[in-house]
Amino acid sequence: MTEAGASFNRPYKPFGMNVKVPERTLKLAGETLGNLAKSPADPLFKFLEENENVFNGDINYQINKLFAESFTIGSAMRMEDEKMNGMPPSFDMHF
Repeated sequence: MTEAGASFNRPYKPFGMNVKVPERTLKLAGETLGNLAKSPADPLFKFLEENENVFNGDINYQINKLFAESFTIGSAMRMEDEKMNGMPPSFDMHF
Protein backbone atom coordinates (compact mmCIF):
# COMPACT_ATOMS: atom_id res chain seq x y z
CA MET A 1 0.00 0.00 0.00
CA THR A 2 1.01 3.56 -0.44
CA GLU A 3 1.58 5.82 2.48
CA ALA A 4 0.54 9.20 0.97
CA GLY A 5 -2.60 8.19 -0.84
CA ALA A 6 -1.10 7.89 -4.34
CA SER A 7 -2.18 5.01 -6.53
CA PHE A 8 -1.06 3.36 -9.76
CA ASN A 9 2.55 4.38 -9.12
CA ARG A 10 1.85 8.10 -9.49
CA PRO A 11 3.05 10.61 -6.92
CA TYR A 12 0.45 12.12 -4.64
CA LYS A 13 -0.70 15.61 -5.63
CA PRO A 14 -3.24 17.45 -3.53
CA PHE A 15 -6.38 18.60 -5.30
CA GLY A 16 -5.89 21.89 -7.12
CA MET A 17 -2.15 21.61 -7.51
CA ASN A 18 -2.50 19.58 -10.67
CA VAL A 19 -4.85 22.07 -12.38
CA LYS A 20 -3.14 24.44 -14.79
CA VAL A 21 -4.65 27.92 -14.93
CA PRO A 22 -4.43 29.62 -18.34
CA GLU A 23 -2.14 32.65 -18.54
CA ARG A 24 -4.96 34.84 -19.79
CA THR A 25 -6.97 34.03 -16.67
CA LEU A 26 -4.02 34.95 -14.47
CA LYS A 27 -3.57 38.20 -16.39
CA LEU A 28 -7.25 39.10 -16.07
CA ALA A 29 -7.20 38.26 -12.37
CA GLY A 30 -4.18 40.53 -11.90
CA GLU A 31 -5.89 43.39 -13.76
CA THR A 32 -9.05 42.89 -11.71
CA LEU A 33 -7.15 43.04 -8.43
CA GLY A 34 -5.28 46.12 -9.63
CA ASN A 35 -8.54 47.83 -10.58
CA LEU A 36 -10.06 46.94 -7.22
CA ALA A 37 -7.12 48.55 -5.46
CA LYS A 38 -7.25 51.70 -7.61
CA SER A 39 -11.03 52.15 -7.89
CA PRO A 40 -11.61 54.03 -4.60
CA ALA A 41 -9.12 56.74 -5.60
CA ASP A 42 -10.16 57.12 -9.27
CA PRO A 43 -13.21 59.37 -8.65
CA LEU A 44 -11.11 61.64 -6.44
CA PHE A 45 -8.36 62.01 -9.04
CA LYS A 46 -10.94 62.55 -11.78
CA PHE A 47 -12.62 65.29 -9.71
CA LEU A 48 -9.28 66.99 -9.03
CA GLU A 49 -8.34 66.84 -12.71
CA GLU A 50 -11.67 68.31 -13.87
CA ASN A 51 -11.57 71.12 -11.29
CA GLU A 52 -7.87 71.91 -11.46
CA ASN A 53 -8.56 75.58 -12.27
CA VAL A 54 -10.33 76.03 -8.94
CA PHE A 55 -7.47 74.65 -6.91
CA ASN A 56 -4.60 76.45 -8.65
CA GLY A 57 -6.26 79.89 -8.51
CA ASP A 58 -7.15 80.39 -12.18
CA ILE A 59 -10.88 80.66 -11.45
CA ASN A 60 -10.30 83.24 -8.72
CA TYR A 61 -8.12 85.27 -11.10
CA GLN A 62 -10.79 85.13 -13.82
CA ILE A 63 -13.55 86.17 -11.39
CA ASN A 64 -11.50 89.15 -10.18
CA LYS A 65 -10.69 90.12 -13.78
CA LEU A 66 -14.37 90.01 -14.80
CA PHE A 67 -15.36 92.01 -11.69
CA ALA A 68 -12.79 94.69 -12.57
CA GLU A 69 -14.03 94.83 -16.17
CA SER A 70 -17.62 95.12 -15.00
CA PHE A 71 -16.74 97.91 -12.60
CA THR A 72 -14.79 99.80 -15.29
CA ILE A 73 -17.59 99.48 -17.85
CA GLY A 74 -20.24 100.52 -15.29
CA SER A 75 -18.17 103.52 -14.23
CA ALA A 76 -17.71 104.62 -17.84
CA MET A 77 -21.45 104.25 -18.49
CA ARG A 78 -22.33 106.30 -15.41
CA MET A 79 -19.94 109.07 -16.50
CA GLU A 80 -21.45 109.17 -20.00
CA ASP A 81 -24.94 109.18 -18.51
CA GLU A 82 -24.03 112.23 -16.40
CA LYS A 83 -22.65 113.98 -19.49
CA MET A 84 -25.79 113.30 -21.54
CA ASN A 85 -28.52 113.67 -18.92
CA GLY A 86 -26.87 115.76 -16.25
CA MET A 87 -26.64 114.91 -12.62
CA PRO A 88 -29.37 112.70 -11.22
CA PRO A 89 -32.02 114.63 -9.29
CA SER A 90 -31.65 114.82 -5.53
CA PHE A 91 -34.59 115.24 -3.24
CA ASP A 92 -34.42 116.80 0.18
CA MET A 93 -36.39 114.48 2.37
CA HIS A 94 -36.06 116.70 5.50
CA PHE A 95 -39.16 118.85 6.13
